[in-house]
Amino acid sequence: MTRRRDSEQNEEKLLRLDNLAQERRRIARDRALRRSFADTLLPGLPVDADACAMRIPDTKVGSVLDAIVDSLVAVREPFFDVVCENWTRLFPDVPARPGRMREGRLFLYVRTSGILFTLRPKLAAMKRKILALPGAPAARRLSLHLEVRGQGAVIAAK
Repeated sequence: MTRRRDSEQNEEKLLRLDNLAQERRRIARDRALRRSFADTLLPGLPVDADACAMRIPDTKVGSVLDAIVDSLVAVREPFFDVVCENWTRLFPDVPARPGRMREGRLFLYVRTSGILFTLRPKLAAMKRKILALPGAPAARRLSLHLEVRGQGAVIAAK
């Protein structure tokens, strides 16, 4: 049993050393490429060290396309239509309007962040009124979210 554990530990050490060696070769190659590129621009300038933290993680094209399609496709929510029809009756003085509903989240649009902060304490009372409407989902399945929609800015608050 200890032999097996020792052999597994040795294999892990070898694998880590191999990965470390590969990473060092890659860093050296990147530095050489940067040096040769920098020398073509302005010879003699020092090249910064490899900044792994500044690298942007790769994004797959499929995930980007999925996000674009999701933002364009409107999923019809019957309860959202009920909320929109009854909004002015339920909240005549509230400076917000229902924007969209997705997966049990009702997004309310406001014009400024000041309005957003004045409405945040009222969300619980608004949720109770909305849940009293016919066809409302279970209380724990509905959440209200505020978003600033004005002048092209979007600031979200929960």
